[in-house]
Amino acid sequence: MKRILLYGLLLAAISVQAQEVLPYPMDTIDGKVYYRYTVEKSIGLYRISKNFGVSQEAILLANPDLRTRGLTFEEVIRIPTDLPATPSVKQEVIEEPKPVVTEEPEPVVMVAEEPKPAEVEEAPVAPEPLDTLVNSVDTLQAIAYTDTVRLVYMLPLQAETAHRNPMIDRFYDFYAGSLLALKHHDPVWVDSLGEQHATYYDVRTYDIGKYGNEVCQLIDSGALANVDAFVGPAYSKPVEVLSAYTNEHGIPLMVPFLPSLTPTVKKTPYLLKFNPSDEIQTHALMEYLDTMRTQINIVTVDAYASKLDYSSGIRSLRDSIKARQLPTTHTTIRQILADSVGAALKDSVENILLFHSERYSNVQLLMPYLLSGRRGKQLTILSQYAWQSERILLPQLYTTVFRTPDKEAMARYEQDYAQYFGHQLSSTQPRYDLLGYDLTGYMLEALKDGTFHALDASYEGLQSSILFSETQNGGYENTHIVIERR
Repeated sequence: MKRILLYGLLLAAISVQAQEVLPYPMDTIDGKVYYRYTVEKSIGLYRISKNFGVSQEAILLANPDLRTRGLTFEEVIRIPTDLPATPSVKQEVIEEPKPVVTEEPEPVVMVAEEPKPAEVEEAPVAPEPLDTLVNSVDTLQAIAYTDTVRLVYMLPLQAETAHRNPMIDRFYDFYAGSLLALKHHDPVWVDSLGEQHATYYDVRTYDIGKYGNEVCQLIDSGALANVDAFVGPAYSKPVEVLSAYTNEHGIPLMVPFLPSLTPTVKKTPYLLKFNPSDEIQTHALMEYLDTMRTQINIVTVDAYASKLDYSSGIRSLRDSIKARQLPTTHTTIRQILADSVGAALKDSVENILLFHSERYSNVQLLMPYLLSGRRGKQLTILSQYAWQSERILLPQLYTTVFRTPDKEAMARYEQDYAQYFGHQLSSTQPRYDLLGYDLTGYMLEALKDGTFHALDASYEGLQSSILFSETQNGGYENTHIVIERR
């Protein structure tokens, strides 16, 4: 049997006329002229075919081994041309045309064709098929059932944008990790009656931006019919539009990136929200601090440049501290700058400093004064997870949904990632490729028979610990919060 996976990352479109001579080395084989092309990083067969103005099927015919193993970074492949086989061909550098921008571009779709069981003849290849990677698994004799899961990703890849915002790279990383999870997932499983099943995956990816018009177009076109689960989008408006559709059709919707949702989206009973709400994180932290009330003193500091910095999360923390009557003192930025912060600190307990701002830039200048003014007293910063990359010379206490991956498992992942994509990612926290890997792994486990079943226990991914708990509206929210010290 075969499981066909989506391969390759979208790049900005550059059109080239098939009859024009391009600045690449050429070979003449059996009277036909081919370009010699070195595969670039993260480029797929679809983009290569568009750049050279030839079909993907023509490239596969010229390089038949690509059908089974896919593209490899920096390998040399043949690109067929319609050029005459003459001894000398004048090569001219073709100036790249400027991309044409329309007001409402059609969503870019990448489709992985639905595979067929081994005993069924495969359907003919459609013209201009999109990038695929074929992964063969051993044929089992006792397969009783076969299931097909249709999974749709909606990510803001900005594939048709000439100058892409570097912040978009995290969504490419997320997508790459998702592809690797599909490659690693075992399609064969056994039900409670001992019957064996084989699950195939039909994966589609749409380039969805900050607005909901692309989602509306897809719904109206019927492209989202018979989908089993959605992952994304990344922004509030398209999530709101898509949640209404999933609510109407009973389709699970995984929201990986948004920390907060509109009231309308929260009412969707088919929602799976990965980032826990401020209330859930506050509750976990308060439970932790409540057990230490005789050993701590919470020191609150107003440190925001404007009231916009005074987030709902900080406000929720402050209200909860007051409600639980935890030991608290207050100081000001002026006192800290005057090296008199020590007056707010207590002896023989851990003084936990809470700034009324989530922006580290509002806190950074105070660090030298905090270090000089503590006068031997124990001082810990109640930090944000995003501050972990900052050079803070004081102990930190923070909530997180991420954990440090197991070294052996991570080494295997890195090796497979480099082999699959031809390059490695830089080590940053959080790793969005690991997030894509973990969330896709969860969805595949929960959709084994084509119907969503929330996992009963915590799902331990490489980086993410996930425990989806049912909400009042019937949806699910990740409630696995860890309190860490650094």
